Amino acid sequence: MPPRIPPISHWIVQYLIAVVSMTALLTGIDIMSGETLPRALLSALAWAAVASALFIGTRYRNMKRGIACGVCETLDKK
Repeated sequence: MPPRIPPISHWIVQYLIAVVSMTALLTGIDIMSGETLPRALLSALAWAAVASALFIGTRYRNMKRGIACGVCETLDKK
């Protein structure tokens, strides 16, 4: 029996956390490499939005199908 799937608000919060943290990280890396802030921020936001959608989408799909995921279980316990 697959585990109970959290409500949509859980997935939205997970997505937003991933986008914000990844945007900050990627922006910092771009700025350290000499990029301007506006350009670094736009690029980082675009990459973070796509990567976070893939990550959260995969977590949702795996949970819906009942596929075990060690990383997902560790993240959900915290």
